Amino acid sequence: MEMFGDLFSRFWWLLFPLGFFVIAGWNSYMSYKRTQVKVELLKTYAQSGNTPPPELIAALDKDSDNAKEFLDDQSRHGSGHGGGSTAFLVILFSGLAGVFTYVGYTGWLGDTTSMYFVAMILAVLAVAFLFGGLFGRKRRG
Repeated sequence: MEMFGDLFSRFWWLLFPLGFFVIAGWNSYMSYKRTQVKVELLKTYAQSGNTPPPELIAALDKDSDNAKEFLDDQSRHGSGHGGGSTAFLVILFSGLAGVFTYVGYTGWLGDTTSMYFVAMILAVLAVAFLFGGLFGRKRRG
């Protein structure tokens, strides 16, 4: 168990880039599956001899813009900045800051200074998301 603690205390920061890598891979896979479903639908139209609707063909061209459209749609409906997603980020980063503070306080992994440092960074991010959620909507509206 001590070997794992030593390994974690040296390379804990690798969790963040690896997490972002997994998320990016998942997003890429889901984009591929969405495109695959649209192509299968086009094949169905072609086999039946019907003309596909122009929205379906346009949707294939717009696949790379899905993230921007989603964010624009979220901000128009009020669930973007200042909504549930910001509350989630505040809770997530506050919780992570609490966990790292606890681990630093108990000395569970040995190096308390680095645990407190990480907790401080996560707490600053939580406060930044909180202020962005509270005051960001006024700036746009």
